[in-house]
Amino acid sequence: MTPPSSLALATPRGGRPPTARQSRFRGGKLGRALQRSIGLVALVSASAIAEEPASPLGLWRIDQAQREPIYDRTQARLEFGTEGRLTGHTGCKPMIASYTLEAGKLHVGPVRTGSARCSAQQLEQEDRILTALETASSVRVRDDGLLELRDTEGRGVLRGTRFEPGTRFEAKQP
Repeated sequence: MTPPSSLALATPRGGRPPTARQSRFRGGKLGRALQRSIGLVALVSASAIAEEPASPLGLWRIDQAQREPIYDRTQARLEFGTEGRLTGHTGCKPMIASYTLEAGKLHVGPVRTGSARCSAQQLEQEDRILTALETASSVRVRDDGLLELRDTEGRGVLRGTRFEPGTRFEAKQP
């Protein structure tokens, strides 16, 4: 006995090869399901391409400023709030400023800090954070979730990690 040909395998019970309408892949249930799946994949792919970059709004732990690590990451933080309000802490003093953000371009207004007694190390850290905010001209959230502020020459000046929603901070005791 010889094996059936591929035409014989594709021929329905009526003996004739399938037409486009009879084909399981083109007009049948399987064909419609396949078309819907392809359409869904195309829709998801198009929406992923058109997806806007992640927003820097929210609370961030400052991990690095001026390419140097932060000494005390428990308090050093930034919060990009709505309506252009930037608040945070340098690790020694609270800070507040206004900011504008348009298409990834960042401008931070004058930063005001509170008053507190700080060690030399804390003052050096504060200076690096404030300098980073003064020189920052762009902001983005990288694919790995890190916040990145860059200067006009494209050098990284500040890097941060997003805090979990609902994170609270206790006032530091002198």
